[in-house]
Amino acid sequence: MSTRSEPTATIAIIGGGVSGTLTAFHLVRHETPARVILIDPRPDFGLGLAYSTPSLRHLLNVPAGKVSALPEQPDHFLNWLRENYDPTATEKVFAPRAVFGRYIQSLLTSRKPLEQQIATAVDVRLQGSGGVLTLDNGCELRADLIVLATGNFDPAPLPGITKAISDSALYHHNAWAAGTYEGLPLDGPVALIGTGLTGVDVMLRLRELGYRGRIVAVSRHGTLPTRHADYTPLRSSAIPLNTPANCVAYLRSLRAAIRGGAKWRAAIDSLRDTTNELWLRLPIEEKKRFRRHLQRRWDVVRHRMAPSIADFIESELRNGTLNIREGHLEAVDAFSSGAFVTVRTPEGRESFYAERVINCTGPSMNYRSVPSTLLQNLFQRGLVTSGPFGTGFHCAEDGAVVDAHSQASEIIFSLGPGRLGDLLESIAIYEIRQQAVDLALTLADRLRQRALLPEGIVKGTAIRELTGEWATV
Repeated sequence: MSTRSEPTATIAIIGGGVSGTLTAFHLVRHETPARVILIDPRPDFGLGLAYSTPSLRHLLNVPAGKVSALPEQPDHFLNWLRENYDPTATEKVFAPRAVFGRYIQSLLTSRKPLEQQIATAVDVRLQGSGGVLTLDNGCELRADLIVLATGNFDPAPLPGITKAISDSALYHHNAWAAGTYEGLPLDGPVALIGTGLTGVDVMLRLRELGYRGRIVAVSRHGTLPTRHADYTPLRSSAIPLNTPANCVAYLRSLRAAIRGGAKWRAAIDSLRDTTNELWLRLPIEEKKRFRRHLQRRWDVVRHRMAPSIADFIESELRNGTLNIREGHLEAVDAFSSGAFVTVRTPEGRESFYAERVINCTGPSMNYRSVPSTLLQNLFQRGLVTSGPFGTGFHCAEDGAVVDAHSQASEIIFSLGPGRLGDLLESIAIYEIRQQAVDLALTLADRLRQRALLPEGIVKGTAIRELTGEWATV
């Protein structure tokens, strides 16, 4: 008979997507003696926005050999993929995102059952050495530690979208909502606002649902993501950490590596381990300079398409069924026959007709204005602040949110997209998986410091990690 006592501490994780699920997984995996509760209004814990897609055409934008959820086991996803989906899968295959979602869910089932609250957290208030969460079902939950793993929110409002067009079936603000594709015209033109990876996903979904018409995609730079291709990896970062902390020096170092024979993809990917460290070293003025002049160029080369998806896009462009317009959106007007989209291009103002307009600009990072009661209350109470660009959460290095008094919280932490308030990269599995490991150990250490967790637990966990006991997870 087990003599282990019931945990006296509670860790509440708000958000049941990948960030929250992996944090919960590692807390349980490391045998943290705390009650771990995942809170999300959706019953499909582990999927989040990206991996709940119903389309198998939506592929990961990283090959299977590089997208393990466990940093110390790089082949963990590849092995799972071979056992559960495709026995012939290689490390270079780009698996469907929906399949990766099943993989994340399998991690939950590999551990003891977690507590799951199917509800929306609407408020947090501090109380004593912890906090009290209010849920939309009227329940209150006390927690010693709270994790904000809120994921992504709807896009920010677009300019020139009137209430009339917004209320009509002509305009759809959320590319992921099921209603976006209801009553889809099969032949009339469709306009997409945005040419990033979200726009590419929408193009794939439109064709999958039988849409045959012309797609017009509008963005300020008129550029699409680049494609993945094989390369020989670099042995070291193309931008050494001792490079002077300014955009010009970083760019020169990157270009020197490429002139020296490195493929540009190899040079970009060599930065994966140091991207955020290099970013944090930049003074605020240099970060602003990057945002103005280099951000879009970085996004295009950093977040790439699977080769088969790039082939699809190139075929659409050749056939004239996809047109890219460079320009700033000015207005979308509703008429009885459809919508007219007005764009300010380098050549001047132009308008074109569309029977459906879909916002593909990606999630809003202006957390002060997103339609979330929880976030509105957190900001109003001064429990969180925005990053230096007014986006995401301002966090300490360990993920503790920084409050209105510039103090790092002892109770509330964040990971994933929320940390884009301070970091340049925080939405890919590569970053999220390590944040989840680190945060789980940080939370266990916080409980130990409060005498809620025996010291040997944390030390024992570290020893088990080093001796490889987790290799059979």
